[in-house]
Amino acid sequence: MSIRKVTAVVSVTVAALGLAAPADAAAPPRTWAPCTQLAASWPKEAGTAAECTTVTVPVDYSRPDGRAIELAVDRIPASDQAHRRGVLVLNPGGPGGTGMSMPELIRTSRLSDLAKYYDLVGFDPRGTGYSGQIDCQALGGAPEPGPGESEKDQWLDQVRWRATKYTGCAEKDPEFAASLGAVTIARDVDRIREALGERKINYFGVSWGTALGATYRSLFDEHVDKMAIDSVLPPDLDLDRFDQVETRAHDENLHRFAGWMASRDAVLHLGKTADQVVATELAMFSELKAHPRQIVQNGVPLTLNDTWVFNQAGSTSPRWGTAASALAAVHAGKDPAPSAQAQAQEPAAGAFGWDEKRPYALNRYVQHAVNCADSTSSRDLDQVWSDYTVTDARYPLSAGGQPGYSGSCVDWPYSGKYIDYRPGHSPLQLIAHRYESVTPYQGALEMRQRIGGSVLTVGDDVHGSLANLPCASKLVRFFGTGVPITDSCDGAPSPEPQPVP
Repeated sequence: MSIRKVTAVVSVTVAALGLAAPADAAAPPRTWAPCTQLAASWPKEAGTAAECTTVTVPVDYSRPDGRAIELAVDRIPASDQAHRRGVLVLNPGGPGGTGMSMPELIRTSRLSDLAKYYDLVGFDPRGTGYSGQIDCQALGGAPEPGPGESEKDQWLDQVRWRATKYTGCAEKDPEFAASLGAVTIARDVDRIREALGERKINYFGVSWGTALGATYRSLFDEHVDKMAIDSVLPPDLDLDRFDQVETRAHDENLHRFAGWMASRDAVLHLGKTADQVVATELAMFSELKAHPRQIVQNGVPLTLNDTWVFNQAGSTSPRWGTAASALAAVHAGKDPAPSAQAQAQEPAAGAFGWDEKRPYALNRYVQHAVNCADSTSSRDLDQVWSDYTVTDARYPLSAGGQPGYSGSCVDWPYSGKYIDYRPGHSPLQLIAHRYESVTPYQGALEMRQRIGGSVLTVGDDVHGSLANLPCASKLVRFFGTGVPITDSCDGAPSPEPQPVP
């Protein structure tokens, strides 16, 4: 995918990274054109109001006159220009997530009031989307278990296959692979600030976008007006430990869901206590792992197996009604309703509309490279397997039998290191979700201790949900006043399950 930089004289196409021109230290002209005119593949969810340009950055900031790349940047200008307060730079996370859709998604969310006073600015981080997209994904094609292969060997085969795939990506362009990491991308954000002609930026980031925001503030606090980060990562991202913390949080949420189902046993018949419901789920997990059921609904095949049970039992609260009905139906020997099938098969869209059926909405190679750059997790596979077996034995219904992040960086050719997060003086609002397992609550408290700020606690388990909740008004108020708050608010209600026919 490519997007053209518009100037009065020339039109530059963002091409493959290896074809980039020498770096130019000067900021590019602030010339914009409608994004729909510049990119034939401009996604519908990015809307038609955005205008685009590109910003030149060096691949290696220690060699500012060396090779350069073009970052795609889009914006939706503030609707009330008379009272404009500046720019609000946005990042949806990943790492490796495209950010060009985010201005439109914020503009149409419960944070829409921000669009009155701020230019909403999105960008594709280096190597993603329109910013020299890297076509190197490790999706599909994982090795099939060999005859008589042990569970350990099957697990390690998956880890090695993934590691080899991503190492091969790095070997295609070592200079670029070595550049990937939150510190470099934060420097890219500051180049975007310069190109926009702004002395300071406001910032809102979700998920890994919280790490990017915290990194930017640590490096460039003097260039931050106000910053908010939602679903906050911990400051020390050991990927193996993160897997363990995620699994524990997932298990806590699974038991919370089980208690909710137990209180509705008259409808579901899965157990009258949380422990009884979990025991029923474990029995289904083991049975369908040993004897998967193949069904067809609406002409689409669906495998009811251990993974299916894992996905239903670990549902977030907005899906509790549907997931509980599906589990109850299968437990009763019937097929789940078609609506449950569709949600089980397709990845749910993220808080900002990611749809992984659209290629490269999440660039997994960039995700892998950035994670390995910013983590000092173990590269000893025997140790990784040993740690995993302890976690799996303790949380069999929450670990899911998959490697997760564990062992991700075993063959990555560059050493990882923690980001040197530091406190700042600019106003900082952290948003954490009390029951979330993707970025567990404790991570936000650890980040606050490291860099400061105040925590708004959302009483839900949904990753990055604030923009879609009524209490988004609290964040709008923060960007208006610059006063962070320590408060709490409710998440979305859970729908009730349907009786099994």
